[in-house]
Amino acid sequence: MLHITLPGGVKREFAVGTTLAEMGKDFSDNYDSPLAVGVFDGLEYSLSYQVTEDGEVSFIPMNSVEGMRAFVRSIVFVCDVAMKELFPDTELEVCNSLGSALYCIMPKNPLTPVQLKQLEDKMRTIVAAKYPIVTFPVDRREAIERAKQDPYLGQDVLAMINMAPESETLFAYELCGVREPFFEPLLPSTEHLAAFELIPFDKGFVINYPEIEDYRNLPPWDTVRRINHAYQEAEEWSAMIGCNTLAKLNRIIREGRADKIIRVAEGLQEKKFVAIADYITQHRDKLKFVLIAGPSSSGKTSSNQRLCVQMEVNGLHPIPISMDNYYVNREDTPKNPDGTYDFERVDVIDIPLFNEHLTQLLRGETVMLPYYNFMTGHREYRGQKIRMQENSIFVIEGIHALNRKVTESVPDENKLKIFVSALTPMSLDAFNRIHTTDLRLLRRMVRDSRFRSHDALDTIKMWPSVRYGEEKYIFPCQEEADIFFNTSLIYEPAILRKFAVPLLESVPKEEKKAFFTASRLLRLLRLVEPLDEDMIPNNSILKEFIGGSAFAKEL
Repeated sequence: MLHITLPGGVKREFAVGTTLAEMGKDFSDNYDSPLAVGVFDGLEYSLSYQVTEDGEVSFIPMNSVEGMRAFVRSIVFVCDVAMKELFPDTELEVCNSLGSALYCIMPKNPLTPVQLKQLEDKMRTIVAAKYPIVTFPVDRREAIERAKQDPYLGQDVLAMINMAPESETLFAYELCGVREPFFEPLLPSTEHLAAFELIPFDKGFVINYPEIEDYRNLPPWDTVRRINHAYQEAEEWSAMIGCNTLAKLNRIIREGRADKIIRVAEGLQEKKFVAIADYITQHRDKLKFVLIAGPSSSGKTSSNQRLCVQMEVNGLHPIPISMDNYYVNREDTPKNPDGTYDFERVDVIDIPLFNEHLTQLLRGETVMLPYYNFMTGHREYRGQKIRMQENSIFVIEGIHALNRKVTESVPDENKLKIFVSALTPMSLDAFNRIHTTDLRLLRRMVRDSRFRSHDALDTIKMWPSVRYGEEKYIFPCQEEADIFFNTSLIYEPAILRKFAVPLLESVPKEEKKAFFTASRLLRLLRLVEPLDEDMIPNNSILKEFIGGSAFAKEL
């Protein structure tokens, strides 16, 4: 018999081979949505996984970040199964998320709108039938042979199998006779996948799916959001240079060609900084303020510095202004319901004072800049004065810089709004993608450890509140941007591995939620060939997080 510790410390005995779904039957009523996946000893598994050892079991509901990820992986599998039956000569490739939707393409034999409707109808038939999605451990030798026989998808799958540690059990999933490898668990059946739709988009289509709050309701998808095009550009560019999957990146590193990929990736970003600086220069008669906003660990500070360099090359005089210095005093900071300070809200900024200073600067007056002392929690004045000079451009950086209220005193024609984010185009293979939020978390974890005396546990615990603030206050303003700038670098997982792995390994198993996140990220990083940081230039955005930046004094 198995000795299992269940949620709430409940201890029970089960027969060897009992599934996680069976163990969770008595606990499903404790959640506001169906169980999506199970967690055994800190690792994520499908609910159909058969437990064969003593250990601790918990569950993840559908209406959660990880639950919705399992939903998305499962609906992708349904799409793959339906496509194989209807259009066997067409291959499905998952590219990236576009809001609450997943962009997919068909490199061979793209579908017509009529065929896409047929595909959606077939998917709905599969979902309505509530077919089981069966999971089982994979024999590595068998998986390698299967991958070798697939001329299109097999090379990436084969490479991922070879990178996975020998001690790690790999899983395949079967639905309607179709078997595919997934590196993270799927739902146990198609029962709860009804809320989806296929929408033609660009060179393929998107699978629109629910948001985290309710797996049953489908929000409308905005096909004209400009950030969609930023994602597309990154995906198309990485595919063009043959480095859009971890498998391809690993191969490039092993073949000693990483230096070329690094130069090309950094060169692309520099080219974009030059283009933005040229635009600002061409419109300098009107443009007086450049606003740079973005979520945590998106590289705002380095982007700011590199853009300023290019503006100086063009003869402009960029003057940086940090919105952090306009924080209200600590006692005036808005609070969360639990009494803790909410530093993510826009009214953590002294908006009246900030607008007053912007107006004065626009009129050519001198302004005494405040300095926020984070140790004391109070604003100070240290004699720093600025004013508009010939060819001056004020560069304002802050997570709320694109919020209309923050700069409402400045006419739109006088400001250029830039949204900075790390939109990774990298995937594991055709079906298994890398989440942008995971790479940002890794960036922040490394930076917090090296420069802010925070360990991985601190960063992981803080991350949900950071993400909540981003979704509520930052991302809703991104469509205000005139320019979207992608700071992701296709080689960065290979650099971050060296720094992040020891941090993640230090997360104690007793911290269950954090250990789960750490284990998931470790599993991802162990699929990546490491790269030495000495290979990247000292003005790289990535240096902001790992150290050694040419802009270290400014950072």
